[in-house]
Amino acid sequence: MSVVLIGSVSSSWHTLRAMIDSDIDVAGVCGLSRRHAETVSDYHDLEPLAKQHNIEFVAFDKVTEPAVYELIHRRQPELLFVVGLSQLVPADMRELAPKGAVGFHPTMLPRMRGRAPVAWTILLNEQPAVSLFCLTDEADAGDIIIQQPVPLLPDDYASDLIERTNQVLEGCIAELAPAIRTGALPRTPQDHSKATWLARRTRQDGRIDFDEPADHVYRLIRAASRPYPGAFTVHGDCEMIVWRASPAAQQKGSGQPGQIADIQPGQGLLVWTGDGQLWLTELQYVGRPGPSDLGAFKVGQTLGP
Repeated sequence: MSVVLIGSVSSSWHTLRAMIDSDIDVAGVCGLSRRHAETVSDYHDLEPLAKQHNIEFVAFDKVTEPAVYELIHRRQPELLFVVGLSQLVPADMRELAPKGAVGFHPTMLPRMRGRAPVAWTILLNEQPAVSLFCLTDEADAGDIIIQQPVPLLPDDYASDLIERTNQVLEGCIAELAPAIRTGALPRTPQDHSKATWLARRTRQDGRIDFDEPADHVYRLIRAASRPYPGAFTVHGDCEMIVWRASPAAQQKGSGQPGQIADIQPGQGLLVWTGDGQLWLTELQYVGRPGPSDLGAFKVGQTLGP
């Protein structure tokens, strides 16, 4: 049975590699155009890997463009895989594949359907997973084909969780390969009564509130970090991204939330939060290359509005 893959990010790339390694007949690949590389978090260009293995590739801005339909019509796959794409694939496109379309979501569906699952997983300390499921008109609601939990470690950043999830995803594709080749995919209906939903996140959701407990601030920094836009605060008149942080082993002195308690080269800024202190270990002013110079900060200054 042949498949066409549609995607745009690292999970799409890892799916394609796993399919190739598992000798799945990939009839074509449709990938988000590289012109979106600067605006789509975790963007991966699928064209080089596809072309390396002589797989026909089409780039798109909108998945509903005629070129995508044309490739699917011409290649006549039995199955579509839509992995790592925020755009909805309409029913008339899904129906071009007789065996339907498979989607991917990195949570234990039916829990945590919706947007920004990696960030929400870290923020809420939820169980991440690889869930491959049948696409329907309702987002993340179709029958489960395969589901495997993914370990979440206490100090994981978004990039760590994405990388680990992609490795589990490759394993799931390899496990499913015989069923994909025969077209006999397993299907288990979701229990919709147990469904929960995640809200869309915007850049403003990454603003750090130092009145929050240190653990909450630390979670936000890890959840919003690369490949996402980053958690941020304000230093003087400038917005500043906090890419990485570290829990403080010991408390030093006393201060107000957001106030700098200590500055250590090679370690960063020690800042007060609502219930203790946190090291901010990698900082960058918005719009400026490279890390922020610690010489621009002073003990006693307060970050944030």
